[in-house]
Amino acid sequence: MNRPVVATLSPDMNIFELIDREPSVLSIFSRLNIGLPFGDMSIGDMCRRDGYSAELFLILCSMHADMGYRPAVGDLRADMLPEVIGYLRASHQYYASHMLPHASAHLEDILAHADSRSRRVLRSFYDDYTRYIVDHFQEEEEHIFAVINNATERCDADFSVIDTPHTDIDDRTNDIASLITKSLPEAVPTPLRCAMLKDIYALRDDLRRHNNIETHLLKPLVELYLKTERR
Repeated sequence: MNRPVVATLSPDMNIFELIDREPSVLSIFSRLNIGLPFGDMSIGDMCRRDGYSAELFLILCSMHADMGYRPAVGDLRADMLPEVIGYLRASHQYYASHMLPHASAHLEDILAHADSRSRRVLRSFYDDYTRYIVDHFQEEEEHIFAVINNATERCDADFSVIDTPHTDIDDRTNDIASLITKSLPEAVPTPLRCAMLKDIYALRDDLRRHNNIETHLLKPLVELYLKTERR
């Protein structure tokens, strides 16, 4: 069920008004490499300038601003599918080149103040955490995105890849957060702990949005695409 928080988003809205109202959408601009400045440009004008579907851009903004937002099937078009796949792939790159390195930098700051045992344990947990996330992205690339891109009459994309793993990511996030909060020696400054916690929780929440987009936007678009192709 759609919620009022996103009900008034429209192509005529000024971009600064959108960002000021829903700061969570800022990362969308980074992922799509949309250039600033905007001046008084509207969302519709920006999308026409950069070659994006305004309808799809607003759906993505709505899903970032409100985790409970679900796009109406009637608002979806089969020709949105390539753009959604492009966005999800850009998200993988954003995590790999921005969010994970940012968290890793804070990890190194923490490790510089920790004893050898704490360094070994925390690095092991963090390396396992990042490896799991990167492996998950690779599975999506191979078993979903590549398959959809090559689909004609049928589509064998393995959506089970996206149906379960984010619970594991939540659990691994909680393990690292517990170590940082409870187990590191007092010599590790609180601001460094907080910076690291902020990064991993931000990544967790963004991955939840990513999963929502795959489940409630990508999958319905694939079904719509297959129906369209079979006509």
